[in-house]
Parts: sequence; C-alpha cells; structure tokens
Amino acid sequence: MAYGNSVKTEDFSAVYDGETYPVGSCRVQPAAEVTDADASLVGDRVWMFVQADSNGFLANDLLKRAVNARSYAASKSPAAADIELINLIGVAGHDVAANKYSWIIVKGECVVKTNGVGAGNNITSSGADAGTAIPATGGATDSFAVFGRALTATAGGVSDAYVDFR
Repeated sequence: MAYGNSVKTEDFSAVYDGETYPVGSCRVQPAAEVTDADASLVGDRVWMFVQADSNGFLANDLLKRAVNARSYAASKSPAAADIELINLIGVAGHDVAANKYSWIIVKGECVVKTNGVGAGNNITSSGADAGTAIPATGGATDSFAVFGRALTATAGGVSDAYVDFR
C-alpha cells in the first residue's frame, strides 16, 4: 500500500520491496541534513521515488529512464550514449538492488560518477563508462544532455556536482 502524501520519516537511503510511496513522488531534504551527511555539499536537495530496473544500480550512478512504459523506472545510463535530458532521471544516492524501490537525487548538490571532469565543467551523459558523466564540450552531440555543473574535479571516479533534472 502506498503512503500517498503522508509524512516521510525514513532515511532517503531506505530500500523497499514494493511501492511504499507513489513512484514519481518528490521530497525535499533540508540543507542542514545535506551538509550533515557530507560537509562538502550545501543547499536543499530534491529526491524522487522510483523503481530500479532488473539490473539495479549503485551509489553515485547517473541514471536514465528504463526502457519500458513506466516513466519512473530507473536504470544506469549506458556507456558511450548521448541521452536526451528528458530521458535522464537522476543520480543514485545509494545502492538499490534489482526491481526494488527507493529515492534518487533529482536536484541539488550530490556526488556523481565522472570521468575527466574539471571543477566548473558542465556535465553530460555521454560518458565512456556506464553510469558516468563527462564534461560537456558544447558540441551537437552532448550540449542537449547537460544536467549539471561539476563543483570539483574527478577524484576517485566521482565529483561533487549541482544537478537539475527538471
């Protein structure tokens, strides 16, 4: 049974077997909680409730809408693919197993997998590795898929970034 518009008291990292909240529901995490969890991040963060596809995904993965009829089913973005912004859905804040339900980040500061990104780069989905963002060059192949701006350079395969999947 879905909770609808009830108050959310569980951590955003909770993973569920069923549609505990309606898919597509959004919740705001206050800035103080964001910074308490990661001192390098600031501001409010918006999360959306989704279902993972049959492969699941890992923390910091760049996610796209899964290839099915559901708008709020998420899968790891594929390698070397230019994905239109409308098909990108968010960033995983934690691991979610196959076909499970949980929350993903759709707006605000977070950590995202990146490759070759410098601080201040706009970032896009056409990475060489699945679930990874790269710097946008502004060319026709990636400028339409810019979803955020890197706050730090790639270090250990990730960057802090401000994202907005609208």
